[in-house]
Amino acid sequence: MARRYKRIGVYIKMTNVIEFNRALDFKVLFNLPNNKVVKIHKTAEDNFDIELKDGYGTAYISANAKSAAEQRIQRVFPGAEIIETIVL
Repeated sequence: MARRYKRIGVYIKMTNVIEFNRALDFKVLFNLPNNKVVKIHKTAEDNFDIELKDGYGTAYISANAKSAAEQRIQRVFPGAEIIETIVL
């Protein structure tokens, strides 16, 4: 004879949801236009380190994605050309 099993449903209500910080550290290398005035639009929200030398820049940014890090550079330096973005 076949046995019959009664299914019991268990429902768990999630009351405490943990959000993990998914920010990664990026190193963004970029060029600035030569022989032109460079506009900088850095605000308090753009909290990252920038090194500029001879038309080349390096920024160390904490962001959720590579594209977000690049967009932050483009927002601060509208004329910048992104060379490479590296995850640290």
